Amino acid sequence: MVTGIGVCAPPAEGPAADGAWFDVRTQLGRRGYKYLPAACQYLLVAGRHALDDAVDCLDGAAEEDRGVVVGTNNGVAALHDEQDRTVIAEHANELSPVTAPFGAVNVLTSRLSMEHGFKGISLTLTSPLVAGLESVQVGARAFAAGRSTLLLAGAMEQAVPAPEAAAPEEGAVVLVLEPPEQAEARGATGYGRCAVRTLLLPHGLTGTARERAEAVLREAALSLGADQVPVYALLDDSPVSELVAGAVPAAVGPIRDAGPPAAGSLTPMLRLADRLRADDGDSLLVTAAGTGNVAMVRIWRTAGSTPRRSAGC
Repeated sequence: MVTGIGVCAPPAEGPAADGAWFDVRTQLGRRGYKYLPAACQYLLVAGRHALDDAVDCLDGAAEEDRGVVVGTNNGVAALHDEQDRTVIAEHANELSPVTAPFGAVNVLTSRLSMEHGFKGISLTLTSPLVAGLESVQVGARAFAAGRSTLLLAGAMEQAVPAPEAAAPEEGAVVLVLEPPEQAEARGATGYGRCAVRTLLLPHGLTGTARERAEAVLREAALSLGADQVPVYALLDDSPVSELVAGAVPAAVGPIRDAGPPAAGSLTPMLRLADRLRADDGDSLLVTAAGTGNVAMVRIWRTAGSTPRRSAGC
């Protein structure tokens, strides 16, 4: 069950992703955060909002049973670009000791874990486009395996150094996940429940192989209730997305266009947060990219729930 949502992202109609929308001192404090990569700063703010939204979720959850799973595609791309230029132009000795450790993307996720005493699993996923949604899927597996009783699942992105190559993404989304019985025991209604399925399709499918892929996609969508609820799609202009759009049944009206994905894993998580907070009932979110990555998320909204909504950045 999703009991908290935290979002840190530029306003939809605000300025371009140039960092002007975010002030680290205002959002996080004057000390200890200035030199963190921007994606990590966004993640920490979204994490705070999510935990504030899921009132009292830390009570009764032992630190070793609290986990964090975060998806990213470009969270350290700008830092890696800067480090490469420094090494090429000067020497590795000139790398800043303040920022060098963050060249390992896992360190960004670990910072969120340390910030709130989450001493259980700590994972960073990097699958193209679907990494954030995979974090929700991994969270469900962690609950089923008894490895967590409270989990932060999210996505963080920073604009790529060459924005002309793809639409930039800036910001982070964090969801607080709890087993339904645990949330209900402390009186939390939450936003609802999610079930995620991910697939990886090979390129250039034709003939029998394409038909088999269509059947697998159709089965996955139907298993998540595509014939029972409205379907929202985040699809690019690739053959993979064309295949997905043709294979997913949409018995409850046409597939509703939720816009194309951008240069990372953030947009699908923003759309998932939107669907969880919407008041129009259950739905299915489908996303796919030319890399072959596909994700489907069934959202069951909690009827009549009015959880506290935390503010964004």
